[in-house]
Amino acid sequence: MSTTGSPSPVLRSGPIELRPYTETDEEAFVALFQDPEVVRYVGDGLETEEADRALFHRVFSEVYPVDKFAVWAVLAEGSVVGHAELKPSPRDDVDGWELVYAIRRSHWRRGYGRLVASLVIRYGFDELRLPMVFATVDLENTASLALLKGLGFAQVGETVDNGQRIAVLSIQAPE
Repeated sequence: MSTTGSPSPVLRSGPIELRPYTETDEEAFVALFQDPEVVRYVGDGLETEEADRALFHRVFSEVYPVDKFAVWAVLAEGSVVGHAELKPSPRDDVDGWELVYAIRRSHWRRGYGRLVASLVIRYGFDELRLPMVFATVDLENTASLALLKGLGFAQVGETVDNGQRIAVLSIQAPE
């Protein structure tokens, strides 16, 4: 793992690299978030292409300039295959920092989600000195629930968001 002093340092593990987005990543970002299966359990689900482009540009106008929180492009095999964040949770029922990640469907079931989540968690503990990291997962998203529980997350609560049952999970920093 390497750091640059930025909230979005370059992180590496095996075939995965997390790095800050560049403006040339816009098409890959939009394609990722325009896949209905990828965003099925992400935020409000599928948004318009214009909304995804606006979100991409907000990373450069509202997040990176003020070092608000870490936002990464996930690279493998020489291209952007996903997205990751570690940010203060916007949820009223979660008081802490939240892991967010999405992987391009063509790269599911290759262990990339696990590598990404592990890198982000380690960064939160080692560099930010967080006491714990949270994740919120739709209870129907059994793959993400299994992945996070396999990394040591435990369910600490449950809530309802837009009619969906959401598990609140956390993992404690190692002592």
